[in-house]
Amino acid sequence: MSNPHLQPRLPRIPRLIRGLSLPITLGWLFIAVALGVLSPSLDDVAAKHSVPMTPRDAPAFKSMMHIGDKFNEFHTDSTAMVVLEGQDKLGDSAHDFYNRIVSKLKDDRAHVQNVQDFWGDPLTAAGSQSPDGKAAYVQVFLNGAQGTTPSHESVAAVRKIVTDTPAPPGVKAYVAGNTVLNADTSIVGHKSMATMALVSIVVIFVMLLVVYRSIVTTILCLVVIGIELFAAQGVTATAGNLNIIGLTPYAVSMVTMLSIAAGTDYIIFLLGRYHEARSIGQNREEAFYTAYHGVSHVILGSGLTIAGACLCLTAARLPYFQTMGLPCAIALLVIVFAALTLAPAVLAVGSRFGLFDPKRAVDVRGWRKVGTAVVRWPKPIIVVTAAIAVIGFISLLTYVPNYDDQKFTPKDMPANVAMTAAERHFSQARMNPELLMVEADHDLRDPADMLVIDRIAKSVFHLRGIERVQTITRPLGAPIEHSSIPFQIAMQNSGTLQTAKFMNDTMANMLEQADELDKTIAVMEHMYGVMKELTATTHSMVGRTHEMVDTTNELRDHIADFDDFFRPIRSYFYWEKHCFDIPVCWSMRSLFDALDGIDELSDQISGLTVDLDHMDRLMPQLLADFPKTIDSMKTMRNFMLSTHSTMAGIQAHQQEGAEGSTLMGQYFDEAKNDDSFYLPPEVFKNPDFKRGLKMFVSPDGTAVRFIITHQGDPASVEGIKHVAGVKDAVADAIKGTPLESSKVYLAGTGSMYSDMQEGVIIDLLVAGISCLILIFGIMLIITRSVVAALVIVGTVAASLGTACGLSVLMWQDLIGLGVQWIVLPLSIVILLAVGSDYNLLLVSRLKEEIPAGLNTGI
Repeated sequence: MSNPHLQPRLPRIPRLIRGLSLPITLGWLFIAVALGVLSPSLDDVAAKHSVPMTPRDAPAFKSMMHIGDKFNEFHTDSTAMVVLEGQDKLGDSAHDFYNRIVSKLKDDRAHVQNVQDFWGDPLTAAGSQSPDGKAAYVQVFLNGAQGTTPSHESVAAVRKIVTDTPAPPGVKAYVAGNTVLNADTSIVGHKSMATMALVSIVVIFVMLLVVYRSIVTTILCLVVIGIELFAAQGVTATAGNLNIIGLTPYAVSMVTMLSIAAGTDYIIFLLGRYHEARSIGQNREEAFYTAYHGVSHVILGSGLTIAGACLCLTAARLPYFQTMGLPCAIALLVIVFAALTLAPAVLAVGSRFGLFDPKRAVDVRGWRKVGTAVVRWPKPIIVVTAAIAVIGFISLLTYVPNYDDQKFTPKDMPANVAMTAAERHFSQARMNPELLMVEADHDLRDPADMLVIDRIAKSVFHLRGIERVQTITRPLGAPIEHSSIPFQIAMQNSGTLQTAKFMNDTMANMLEQADELDKTIAVMEHMYGVMKELTATTHSMVGRTHEMVDTTNELRDHIADFDDFFRPIRSYFYWEKHCFDIPVCWSMRSLFDALDGIDELSDQISGLTVDLDHMDRLMPQLLADFPKTIDSMKTMRNFMLSTHSTMAGIQAHQQEGAEGSTLMGQYFDEAKNDDSFYLPPEVFKNPDFKRGLKMFVSPDGTAVRFIITHQGDPASVEGIKHVAGVKDAVADAIKGTPLESSKVYLAGTGSMYSDMQEGVIIDLLVAGISCLILIFGIMLIITRSVVAALVIVGTVAASLGTACGLSVLMWQDLIGLGVQWIVLPLSIVILLAVGSDYNLLLVSRLKEEIPAGLNTGI
């Protein structure tokens, strides 16, 4: 020591520890062994008592739960995608394989809540199949919240179903998705913890061996660190097993690493001070008390600072941070207690046998040169360190949090293999879709509301960063085929084209009818001429008939005169009985009978004359109608020709317009233009559309959901930006419509990370400010100097910003790997605490050396 005025006294605690060093050592060893035997391992406890990774009060989580409840489908945020990949296009055998998997998934109610079988329905099959036809997927909602043991078990159950289902040749099935990635990350994290701890121990072993040049000292240090680690893990595991605390893979990693780091720091503090005391000539007992007196308050202050900083994490909302608070604080308190009891006890036991004596003189020349340079040239050194800090802070401004866990996990991890297979055919966003639900106060299953629904889908789809939107009006991501108004108008006009040939033939028949009518008119004109002659002939015949009647009457009178004179002779012929046998008699009798027929002939001719007179009166009338009939037929022919000309022109115009309208409708349909969407009422009676309603509209009809696919990775800063745009687009789309008062719910990967990003900012501010206040308070109590406490806090904050900035510069800007989103927030909280112990140690030593002068003390 350079300051003889601060020789360590012999307080009660170090004296008690030195006196009971062996029992203390054995006691800690017993505790570590007992905890290791009686308590489950920390990894096992974390696996059985894991907590959800998503905040229960996050808007995205609440939205997901409400969507599932509204559709009576699920109440979980754990989803998986079963992806089928074929070497060639998926055929009937692949469909059969898919159907068997879906059937088994639906039967497993213990692990599966809902299966969205889009590929099994012709209406939506194309939306779940890759453009090359070689892959398809089905989304599965699993039991258990993300990050919990039930969720991990559900992932394992789905994998078993897929594995146990025989696949046809050339077809493979994978299980992908964010939940699957989290489950595999947890498994890999647990497996890698032993490797990481072993590597850390090896690095510490090499470092201690290089510094102390003693294999015994190094091994004893590692034994102390190991006992502390097992004790800290055992106590934490016991607390977790008793459900006092919850655990996550991140918490387990932090407990292990903080325990190793803190335990190593504290043994180095103690042993370094012991070596320093021995190097200035103190005996082993004096050196022990000097070391304990010099670093015990530093260890206590550092441990309380780190534990307090960890406890500040319990004020966070995100389970990622919140679940680290108590486990890390408990572990650190155990480490501090062990560092203040076990480490000094081992030092006391070993020092009695000279096991911890330095093997070489402590070389302080290099550090003295550094101190001398700082004292002599403080300004240049401040400039240099400030320049480094500026570089760090500037680099920190370029920080872009990376939410893609695939980059930070092994490529051969099953979830990553599945995602790689899926990304050969689908975008990464297809495996992590966004769910949007609009809930109204009335039934949406009518044409008017469908217009608004498609307007919402169109507004969201037209946002930058959105690849496609699926809903009832566009189940495949594009508007329903033939649903544009131009196409429907074209369909109405298509009847014109379909009847065009018939109408054209009918128009041609009208010309033939006109030609036939011309022939009929010619015949009628000929008949008119004949009728003229016939009328004249009839009139002449009537006159001659009258003359014949007169002649017949005159003949009848003369015959009557003859009959009067010959009546006696005639009577003979009638009373002669044998007149028939006498030829002359019978012939004369017949002659007289013929003369009697003259009367009948005269009467009949008189009757005929009456009819002929009537016909003579009718014939002129009939003849007079012929010109009218001919004129009417000519007019009819002219009308027919005029109608043909008019209708032919109209028909040609209609056909031309129908062709243009049909082409317009065809082009609108091919372009998948969504500017003029309309669903007529009869569509709602279509069986296919009814199936689509069940998929996208809630059973009560008051809510409709949209499946949104991002362009690019939704778990990215850009993907998170899209979320706010989606909500704004929906608000604009429903403004002034019947759905204006509707409630909007958004859930999915992007919205979840959006909530997490906001939560990180809030949690970081709360935890960071709390840590700074806590550190300042602890440093103020220990140093009893406001300036020293402010210097410690200020330098810690400055070094923290520099360290984080340089990390961003190296990993993000130079290497290009990026920085996982959880790294910097945890680093800020942990480094605020860990960085304090070094500053505390420096200030503590400076206070001891300051009586010799400021420069000399430095």
